[in-house]
Amino acid sequence: MMSIRKEISILLLLLSVPLFARIDYSQTSAGRSFAAHIHQKYHFETSYVLNLLKQARHQSKTLARYQGKRKVGSTDYSWHRYKSKILIPESIALGRKFMKRYRTWLSLASRRYHVAPEIITAFIRVETKFGMYGSEYPVWDSLVTLGLNPNRKHRFFRSELGKVLLLARKNHLDVRKLRGSFAGAMGCVQQVPSIQLRYGVDLDGDGRKDPNDMHDCIGSIAYFLHKNGWSDRRTTLVPARHTGNNFRTLRSSYRSRYSRATLSEYGIQPTRSIGGNTLYYIRMKDGNRWDLYLGDRNYRIITLYNASKRYAVTIALYAKALKRK
Repeated sequence: MMSIRKEISILLLLLSVPLFARIDYSQTSAGRSFAAHIHQKYHFETSYVLNLLKQARHQSKTLARYQGKRKVGSTDYSWHRYKSKILIPESIALGRKFMKRYRTWLSLASRRYHVAPEIITAFIRVETKFGMYGSEYPVWDSLVTLGLNPNRKHRFFRSELGKVLLLARKNHLDVRKLRGSFAGAMGCVQQVPSIQLRYGVDLDGDGRKDPNDMHDCIGSIAYFLHKNGWSDRRTTLVPARHTGNNFRTLRSSYRSRYSRATLSEYGIQPTRSIGGNTLYYIRMKDGNRWDLYLGDRNYRIITLYNASKRYAVTIALYAKALKRK
């Protein structure tokens, strides 16, 4: 008769087996419901979708990132990490090298969409370090896992799961071979399927809007910014100073916007000129230090791509650094 200790050891061993080996999504109620929904909405054959779901591998670590309360660092970097990894001389030098290599394509996108090469370059640096990262995960597996299991962004990922099928059909791609981030974002500018469908650009004219082609990535970022109202005439972001400690009590999210009078009441003032009667207030802590910034409409447009004030400030500062000689 097996001892209790041995039974526990076997149980622990079984629990350590990767969860992707255990779930056949074509047999789950969520999977079957999704297949029926996609058939009705986009006219995919139910058997085709179920076959793809059967091949999907459950990504337990990916799912864990979106379960429970959101923690800084689980789906976004800390402000300190952004500063120490991206806003440093070596990183800025990589950006200048990239701009030199892709000067023709950056100029083409800039002329076509009225967006400066520096801000395009900043997006590509922050998203994938110019294509060095961003293809570590199978997109289909990630989106199936996140779209068909309870998590705080379940509805979003379920929608993206349908959109990736549309994207693959439209561009003659094998959905099982698409690679991206743990959240299903693809290519050198990490676009989720719905964004790629909406803003994808064939900048090099080869007849395809390819999320993994650097020329098309340059075009798609420029087009995204243009369509959302970007203007190179705006300042985007300036540092702010404070007097007293009231600045800590004023709410600061990625979309917190206040009149200049309200900011002044809390002892917050821009250190440089920036236009607008209302400004976005950004407060972030790095160790014992508070970093304050004020942003205009351009700053808010960056957050439409990624709803993170740390992300948006990093992109704005990186683009400004590229402009300095």
